[in-house]
Amino acid sequence: MSLINPAYAGAEARNMFAITSRNQWATVQNSPKAQIITFSSQRKNNVGLGISISSSKYFVEKNTTAYFDFSYRLKFNESTNLFLGLKAGAAFYKANLLGLSSTSDSAIDPAQDLFSRVNPNLGLGMLLQSEFYWVSFSVPRLFKASNAIDFSQTATDFVHTYFAGGGTFKLNSNLSLKPSVLIRKVTNQPVTSEFLGMLNIGGFFEIGASYRTTKSVGLMSFVGIKNYLDVGYAYESPVQSTLNNLSVKTHEIILRFKLDGLTGQAPEKIPSEDQ
Repeated sequence: MSLINPAYAGAEARNMFAITSRNQWATVQNSPKAQIITFSSQRKNNVGLGISISSSKYFVEKNTTAYFDFSYRLKFNESTNLFLGLKAGAAFYKANLLGLSSTSDSAIDPAQDLFSRVNPNLGLGMLLQSEFYWVSFSVPRLFKASNAIDFSQTATDFVHTYFAGGGTFKLNSNLSLKPSVLIRKVTNQPVTSEFLGMLNIGGFFEIGASYRTTKSVGLMSFVGIKNYLDVGYAYESPVQSTLNNLSVKTHEIILRFKLDGLTGQAPEKIPSEDQ
């Protein structure tokens, strides 16, 4: 969530560093691959700071984004906080369109060339977080990128709006159920939703399943290796009959480090990420 909502800066832990690697449609040549690095830190005076870097490569295209996040916490009571966030950064797009045409073509396509551009942007978000529930709203890119060459327009050029929410229901002293939903609206595209249910066992192991309205299902798990390290794995598969025979599976690995001793200041009581 810290990738799409700047209000998460400093909201999940004192200091959190996360690495994600996603291999989409793993059996397809030149399939989409993405690597994501995020860091967020809770600072003094109710301020949170964060940084997010993502690199996505698909066929001849590569899109890298780098954003800085700032959040401010408004404390309603001992267990409820409202985080307001701002995001600023840019997307760096490159495409190598050389050699896409057949060698037998006599005409030269002017679109077949090396192409790159930089698109600066701003984003905003809010997070309402309590002991038993959370609600998130964000627009990580407020402006549609201007593009003089129509053939190179990518999905990241459009405005994305996200709404999400979830809760924690304690079943007993060792089990908690954590349902959540993520709704995404992209300009000129239909609304998509993702439903996720996680079962927390003993506070150190989580397992769950997801369903996306783009007709895919997934499994996810997190294991607490140390009190400062979580390792996660997610698997996703389409449910459309036309894609089942292609075996287009998606794999994702996540590492999360909670480095609570970096700030050197006394911790304040805020909901943990498990809440």
